[in-house]
Amino acid sequence: MPSPREQTLHCFSTCLSDRSLLRLPETCTDSAFIRMLSATAFRRMVFVESVLARCLHKKIPAKNKIINNLLCLGTTELLFMETPPYAVINDWVRLAKKLGGQPAANLVNAVLRRISRDKETFLAEEKNFFPESFRSILKQDFQPETITRIAAAANTEPPLALSVKNNAAAWAQKLGGQHLAANTVILKNAGKIPSLPGFSEGEWWVQDYAASLAATILGNVHGLNILDLCAAPGGKTAQLLNAGAVVSSLDSSPERLETLRKNITRLNLPLPEIICADAVDFLKNYAGPPFDAILLDAPCSASGIFRRHPEIIHFKTKADVQKQAALQKQILNVVSGALKPGGILVYCVCSIAGAEGIAQIRKFLQQNPAFKIIPVTPADLHPASATDLSPLITPEGFIRPLPFMLPDFGGTDAFFIAKLQKGN
Repeated sequence: MPSPREQTLHCFSTCLSDRSLLRLPETCTDSAFIRMLSATAFRRMVFVESVLARCLHKKIPAKNKIINNLLCLGTTELLFMETPPYAVINDWVRLAKKLGGQPAANLVNAVLRRISRDKETFLAEEKNFFPESFRSILKQDFQPETITRIAAAANTEPPLALSVKNNAAAWAQKLGGQHLAANTVILKNAGKIPSLPGFSEGEWWVQDYAASLAATILGNVHGLNILDLCAAPGGKTAQLLNAGAVVSSLDSSPERLETLRKNITRLNLPLPEIICADAVDFLKNYAGPPFDAILLDAPCSASGIFRRHPEIIHFKTKADVQKQAALQKQILNVVSGALKPGGILVYCVCSIAGAEGIAQIRKFLQQNPAFKIIPVTPADLHPASATDLSPLITPEGFIRPLPFMLPDFGGTDAFFIAKLQKGN
């Protein structure tokens, strides 16, 4: 009878599709192990494939993709995880025999034994992280040394970041974490999220620090009418509601809005006005009272969240960036009519590509002279923080965190945030 570990490996290897993470079947017995293995495999995929290329005399045929998956996962576990080598080799060979017969088992056995024998030699040569298609996105904006720093930071498992309703320092102590700034708490060994203190009571929600800054820089929003565009799953809506704003949350996906509704309900916050609509259509046809502020978390390539979703680096391309930049421009072109004179527009994207961030806003300002930059300062992020937050801010006053910044707190996602004001 297969061991629980073998059942787990079989479950994952048979549902793994190249370059994508799938929802795990309920029959999987160790989802935490699988998620760690899969995330590590995607982070190290470029290097792992280079190792396998040296160990295989010829490429594995496409029809035997499952065997290639087994080799990739087995190599990842041998090189980067703490499972004893004999257990790794035995289990993956047994699985290869079950899925591909004795020839597949012989191949997997020979390759994994060589990799185990020469592990230190292989690891000493590790240098590749980004596939060339994703590296081409980075080359548009960053020098090679910066790309190297980004890769080094992204090669490690990121911590869990929480936004808490009140008294972040006390919650950091209660949860055994770090108080970064404002309402953000960092947990480096979180465990299962629903089991953490305060989850069922609705005291906090999961939100990367970089993402939280878009709402933070609006300052005192108590009583203000704010439109949260592309709002689901609701982290920024929760921040605004918690600060006393009157919020309208718009998203085009009914399913994502239902997630937002459930999240806000768990947090025991007042439900916002929920609007299911296309952002461009809504703004074009908007005839209601203008909003005091609009927070536009624009659709983007999501190329900045590859620390938490390392599969992204294997399928995002410059074409994805260009496509999303065009959509962002459409939304920006019609946002002014829903914003009152003197109102604030916060634009943000979880993208590392300048075309979706700084270049997008520079073009917008050139074509919309009624708007001006409100430069962000470290004090806007957290006036009493002991952490130096100035590296997150560009000379123009935009926010542009990168994964290697804030290393004492495990880094951050790559984001771009601009605070603009409409003229009177």
